[in-house]
Amino acid sequence: MVYFEDKGAIYDASLDEVWRYLVSEHHGPAHVRNARNFEIKGTDGPTTLVSAERLLSGKWSTFVSKSTDFPPLCICNEEVEGDFAGTKFVIVYRPEGNVTRADVFGDVQSKVFEPEEAKRRFLELLQRAYEDDIRALHELRGSDAPPLKG
Repeated sequence: MVYFEDKGAIYDASLDEVWRYLVSEHHGPAHVRNARNFEIKGTDGPTTLVSAERLLSGKWSTFVSKSTDFPPLCICNEEVEGDFAGTKFVIVYRPEGNVTRADVFGDVQSKVFEPEEAKRRFLELLQRAYEDDIRALHELRGSDAPPLKG
């Protein structure tokens, strides 16, 4: 087990706006720089199973991830297949005035990378996803894109 915490990410948006974005059609495409070939394998209530490829150390790598949304509190994730199979993490969202704070807690697993290398690489993936989300929220606010529906 390689436990990690990544606390203090700030979205310059209300909790409601962040969640409207997370469940919108804009969320997946926001990650095209770092992920591609998304395929929804199935849904069961708030849980979605997704297959995709992600950019990892300059190479595309296939993975399958299970994600369960508990708006507006958290998203629970499990990597089912791929370089980080067995990894589990939760992203907790909370309002702080007019912004939203996101804290991530988890356990990184990998049969491909040594424990500390797996942790470093996985945290890099999370950072890139956060940056994509920030960029998408900013673009949605300043563009002619349809408003996020609540």
